[in-house]
Amino acid sequence: SSGINAEYGGSGKKKFTEGWIEFKRKKIARAVVAALNGNIIGGKKGSYYHDDIWSMKYLPRFKWAHLTEKLAYDAAVRRKRLQTELSQVKRETSFFLEQVDKKKQITSIKRKREEKGQSVEAATSGEPSAKQRQLASTTAKKEKSLPGSILSSVFTQ
Repeated sequence: SSGINAEYGGSGKKKFTEGWIEFKRKKIARAVVAALNGNIIGGKKGSYYHDDIWSMKYLPRFKWAHLTEKLAYDAAVRRKRLQTELSQVKRETSFFLEQVDKKKQITSIKRKREEKGQSVEAATSGEPSAKQRQLASTTAKKEKSLPGSILSSVFTQ
């Protein structure tokens, strides 16, 4: 990575964006922040961080455990996000492979039906080619079974 940075005009040094310092005494911590905040880091003229500026802030009631807890939480969130993305990619891949297999099956069915001389449309429609018989209505069957004299006696006025 550092070789790539140098290849494109940058230096191979790490770029620090943030850091933390823990002091044993509050008074010393506040004095260091007051002295260094907003000042140039300095050092030799050619050093990498010579012209950079300190940006410091005193965090009252902040404990080191809070920092480690936050870093662990961020790492867990990142792992979870990556895991979710991976599962989504796996799902999409399996769906694509299922569709490819389905297409292969359909083309093999078409080819076999063409060889047998059957219609190709039945293979591509996706619906079963069986036809259902039409049933006679149930009321028409009942009327045919009853003689006309019984019906006339029931429905007389």
